[in-house]
Amino acid sequence: MTISIYLFNSIVFVFASWTIGLVINNAIKNMAFYSRFSHFNFIKKESTYRAIGMTSFKWILKNSFFKYFNQKLKFESRPSISQLHDIRKEMTYSEIGHLIGFIFILIVMILKLRDGHVTYAAILFICNIIFNLYPSLLQQQNKKQIDRILKR
Repeated sequence: MTISIYLFNSIVFVFASWTIGLVINNAIKNMAFYSRFSHFNFIKKESTYRAIGMTSFKWILKNSFFKYFNQKLKFESRPSISQLHDIRKEMTYSEIGHLIGFIFILIVMILKLRDGHVTYAAILFICNIIFNLYPSLLQQQNKKQIDRILKR
């Protein structure tokens, strides 16, 4: 297969992983361990977010068709405390859905590597980072900002 076909297939797989993330996330959201994910953070320092390009990623999301994907994560006006709690909960849900999708694609990627499809696995990995890991990290960063506001 050519690289363009690998890229197309990778993007389709990653978009499909969002559905898998949604389904699994819905199945586990009422389980006792789910609330522990609310304060889970991969990155502790704000400077690390900037170093990995999160500022640019956020700009791309805000200025592309992706801004229409999850309308629940928007404020129309200055939010109340309860609205901040609600949106934080929605961010956690979105974050976990993307992480589930990320793990699913990692499994697919490992299977492709095992079958000797190194180029396909590499392209799949890059797409997975862009479309699953970075959105999850962005949700974590945004939750931290909401937490700072709620502390005041």
